[in-house]
Amino acid sequence: MKSRLFAATLSALCALPAAAQDDRVHLTNGTVVEGVRVTNWDIRSLTYSKGGNQTVPTDQVVKVEVAKFKDAYRRGLRDADLMLTIARDQLKEKNLLLAQLGFVGASAQFFDSDRAPQAVSALEELQKAMPEAGVVPEVHRQKFEYYMGLGSKGAANAKKVAEKYRQDATGGAWPAGLVVEAEFFDAMAERAGGGNPKDFQTKLRAVIGKAGSSNPVVANRANVQLAHSLREAKDADGARRLYADIAERDGVDTNSRAGALLGLGMLALDQAGGGDKEAAREAMTNFLRVRLETKDAWPSLQAEALYHAILAADKWRGNEYQSVMARCRGVLFSEFPTSEWTERARARR
Repeated sequence: MKSRLFAATLSALCALPAAAQDDRVHLTNGTVVEGVRVTNWDIRSLTYSKGGNQTVPTDQVVKVEVAKFKDAYRRGLRDADLMLTIARDQLKEKNLLLAQLGFVGASAQFFDSDRAPQAVSALEELQKAMPEAGVVPEVHRQKFEYYMGLGSKGAANAKKVAEKYRQDATGGAWPAGLVVEAEFFDAMAERAGGGNPKDFQTKLRAVIGKAGSSNPVVANRANVQLAHSLREAKDADGARRLYADIAERDGVDTNSRAGALLGLGMLALDQAGGGDKEAAREAMTNFLRVRLETKDAWPSLQAEALYHAILAADKWRGNEYQSVMARCRGVLFSEFPTSEWTERARARR
């Protein structure tokens, strides 16, 4: 199980020159604010200095890279237990920015190594110690992502996490973009648990309407999910328009783009059902693009794309199709051993 936000963040932090103290703030509109020093981050806003202090609402922040993180956590960058210990030390020393990044970094590593109980414990420790920290939404995101990655068997727990996120966001008067993200999670979890498709589409359109100005990342992801629902309802043209827009537009987050590529692959795979070899090849190509072009996407997307690449290659049966199937199966089994898509692939062998 791989947590997207901090798996990507830790990799980037390792590449930053520690002496430069060059912090970076990634925003929901796709821009990156560089050459700054982040001075504070709480649930409502992030403050950085660059020719004077400037403030950004927390719901506009996608990712934060703090140059001092590498030095502070050097011994724990690949050791979740040690990172958690260092995070506790940072908390005792009142280094709240580095402490909160360490807690969610440790939880991400725990999830990566299939140590979900330890991950959840670290997240709950963070929330208890720093209930107003800027990364508190990540507590809900990591839990939600984990349970959704389990497929139908994780739907009930995903629903609980989404409801708790919504309660915290509304009750705490958090920024509007976080509230709408919680509503999106709730709609997703309800659908995963067998909710009505029409109700799901209605909720998604409501989320898209709210998120357009407050949280474009959520708007993109909700549009991808709406396209999935339209495709399942046999509205291929409507789904294709939404997928193509997300896949081709600049500044779209990795997870949305991966979902759009996956959707385009599914549309082509549907066409291939009648023996269309070219459609099967197109489907396979789009599924492989998820792996090759959006490596930091959620594990559930990666695993689903690999599984369907196997199916598409089998329908295509062009040159080296067996090699494609074997490679995809190998990555699926080794990197996503607990995924429902891995279970399906094993059942087909």
